[in-house]
Amino acid sequence: MIAAMLSVAISSLVLAQQATTVADPTVQDVHAGETIPASRIPDNIYLRDANSPDDIIWNRIPVYRTFVTAAPPVHPSTALRFDPKQGQHLYFQLARTSERFYVRMRWHDDSQNHKTTVDTFTDGAAIQFALNGADTSYMMGSGPEKPVNIWYWRADTEAVGNLAAGGFGSTSILQQEPVSGKAAFRLMENQESEWHLVMSRRLDSEGEHQIGLEEGLVPIAFALWQGAEDQRDGQKRVSHNWILVDVAPAPPPPQPPILSAEERSRAARAAEGHKGEAVIPEDKDVPEGGSFY
Repeated sequence: MIAAMLSVAISSLVLAQQATTVADPTVQDVHAGETIPASRIPDNIYLRDANSPDDIIWNRIPVYRTFVTAAPPVHPSTALRFDPKQGQHLYFQLARTSERFYVRMRWHDDSQNHKTTVDTFTDGAAIQFALNGADTSYMMGSGPEKPVNIWYWRADTEAVGNLAAGGFGSTSILQQEPVSGKAAFRLMENQESEWHLVMSRRLDSEGEHQIGLEEGLVPIAFALWQGAEDQRDGQKRVSHNWILVDVAPAPPPPQPPILSAEERSRAARAAEGHKGEAVIPEDKDVPEGGSFY
């Protein structure tokens, strides 16, 4: 019976997502099963803070968008609360250096919820990685042979949890805590409020159930918890099924040197006396600093 409910839920989700997707020329919509690359940040470009969601580097990284909606019910009693049309868009960016892998997420939220009490719940977000292939269930893994690694952030703590699961009820905190992160709640120019979150980890982090991020295609999925809507535990919004990430795309081609105004003027004067030689391009032909993707 649960399998039938899941099938109906996913079919409803597809229709809901198609109906709510609005074109945005600055954002690429991504659906389950599609492959996207992580952007490669050259080693000579440095982030002011490894996990700052406001670092200028994120203005130069492609933005993707996926739709998250209510997680399918796993028990008949929860089916009454399931509504696949209650969803929202999640925006995300993926990047790596030679040492570290980054995921930046942002999503609309009308209120900042960072306390957990008897009847209040905190905002949260998670990234889930399939450890043994995309045939793993995106709902917390497919048992001990097909587990998942989860990076879990809550608004009521500065720490990012590093978890593993092999099916419902098996979520475990891993002894290794190599994942770090930072979040900010922002009022945007359109007067809507958003959470901005970065989570990251060194590529060479070792230990059981740590996702490999140095090469290959890595299946990922996302989850959000809206505290104002009493979401907690399995009551959450998720991206349904895996998106594949190429974590080791080809490095960007070398960029020509960027000259200062003084250097361009000096070179232009020198070119006047050497006709037939290369002419320094005008400003508009010189690439912007840090344009590496």
